[in-house]
Amino acid sequence: MRALFLYPRALWRLFNGSRRHGDLLIIGLLACANTAAAQQPRAINEQPKQILLQQLHDWLNTQAANSGAVTGINDRRFKVPFCSERFSFSFSDNSNRMIAAECSASRWKRLIRLKTDKPPLADSTKNNVYVYELGASVAAEKQIPRQQLVRKQKPSRYAARNALDQLPKGAFFAARNLRAGQTLTAADIYQAKYVAVADQAIPAGHAISENIFSLQWVTHKVPKDAVTNLSGFEHLATNRLIHAGATLRKRDLKKAKLVRRGEQVVLLAGSQRYFIETTATALEDGYFGDQVKLKNIESNQVVRAIVSGADRAEALR
Repeated sequence: MRALFLYPRALWRLFNGSRRHGDLLIIGLLACANTAAAQQPRAINEQPKQILLQQLHDWLNTQAANSGAVTGINDRRFKVPFCSERFSFSFSDNSNRMIAAECSASRWKRLIRLKTDKPPLADSTKNNVYVYELGASVAAEKQIPRQQLVRKQKPSRYAARNALDQLPKGAFFAARNLRAGQTLTAADIYQAKYVAVADQAIPAGHAISENIFSLQWVTHKVPKDAVTNLSGFEHLATNRLIHAGATLRKRDLKKAKLVRRGEQVVLLAGSQRYFIETTATALEDGYFGDQVKLKNIESNQVVRAIVSGADRAEALR
């Protein structure tokens, strides 16, 4: 290649002075010159970068508390000028992950990111959980046989948060149609329970009593607000029509109107030692615990009393 530049006349005689061959020779010389010119600055630009990288690694080896890999230097956009002295390095943040590289002679400064080393993988068995998978499909509201459940170990990140790791005591049923291989969750099952069931059709506004409801053991799915105990509901009434055989829900109840205007009420008056029971007429409606006006039938005197039950009230002292 060097001979092309040192002996051009010899090459001209070689091609017999032909104009066509001379043009080809000139084009070839220009191409070689451009290639050499393009490679020369690249080598010059890469040399300061290699010096910077070597000095940076030497400096990092003196920082025992920090370990990691340098990122971004191999990017072509990261330009490093020639520095007549050693580069200086320092951490620019509290986490010691950003390094400030500086050359005072060239008035050059850049930030270099230090990528942290990945921590060693923890023992995979420590993050495993036990789940239950169905061996066969189960239709909704059907009992789930325990022998069809397979207990398996899975990584916690692949298991649902509410997956069952222990089975409930007693029989349990499918809350929805479950397919084979499905992981069993708390929302997929329910258990049979005693709930209040209407023995007859009950109109809206009827007071709750144990003679119109009964506690029955049901295996079908019931609402979450199903009434499971009738105690404490004696001062409540239905707010809609309850059909015979329907489950009583808390949303079906409202405060019962125990005293009605114009109806007779048993009025109790007295003290701890004695009491007097008389009959009065209600002048207004009242619920349990409400204060109402009553008119004594015998004396026609208007008194105030507290509603204590169905058609019953206690006079204020």
